[in-house]
Amino acid sequence: MLAIRGIYDGNKIEPLEDIPVKEKCDVIITFITKKETDLESDIDPIKALRGCSKGRNLTKKLLESRREDLELEEAKFRRRK
Repeated sequence: MLAIRGIYDGNKIEPLEDIPVKEKCDVIITFITKKETDLESDIDPIKALRGCSKGRNLTKKLLESRREDLELEEAKFRRRK
């Protein structure tokens, strides 16, 4: 089964993504109600997630990953010369 997002304007359905199927086939159209997609909440996501990764040294890991990426890019550039 394949699912793609789209918009229904009251008359037609407009896909928001490319449809990878080109041949004629059966489809099931599902309408998602506002209640199911309503993301508003009384919870502030910033405050809710504050401190959730404490002690994981994410900044250090990010800097190490960026350094590795830079080294790979420099090695690739050196091979081209």
